[in-house]
Formats: sequence, C-alpha cells, structure tokens
Amino acid sequence: MKKKIAVLFPGIGYHTDKPLLYYSRKLAMERGYEIIEVKYGELPANVKGNAKKMLEAFNKALQYSKEQLDKIEFNVYDEVLYQRVWELLLPQPMRRIIR
Repeated sequence: MKKKIAVLFPGIGYHTDKPLLYYSRKLAMERGYEIIEVKYGELPANVKGNAKKMLEAFNKALQYSKEQLDKIEFNVYDEVLYQRVWELLLPQPMRRIIR
C-alpha cells in the first residue's frame, strides 16, 4: 500500500472546519492519506484591507508552517497532497506581492 500524506493550509478566518478544507480532509482520509493540518500561531489582527498587515500575517504564517513541516520527512511518502486556501482567498494585489 502506498504511503500518502495530505497537508492542509488554512486561511486567516478560514479554518479546516470550513467546507473547502473540511471536505478536502474528509476525501483525503477516505483515500488513505495521513492528514497534517498546519496550525498558525498568533497573527496580526485587523488585516483586512491593510496590505502591510497582510504581508506581516503571511510571513508569520509561513514561519509557523515551516517550523511544523520541517519536522516531516516527505521523501518517505509515495504521494504528497496539499491544499492552499490562501491562494483562493487572498485579494489579487497580495497575490502579486508574494509571488
């Protein structure tokens, strides 16, 4: 049997209990994936509409993600699946900044 892992990246205010990630997690589990839900620590408040705070929140979330994911040996898995909500929910101007 293949060894599979799915990594879920929630958004600010869009956690893994929301439909997009809830059903992604459910489908992955049904297909035998080990589930990793990235948890973000404390992030800046009132980020909506504030590009500077959005970028700060993104950088902190990235740091928290790296700390958690660096502990995982992805090379031992046959399949790695990930779901990035932030790409779907980020305003268009922020997408240009982080790319």
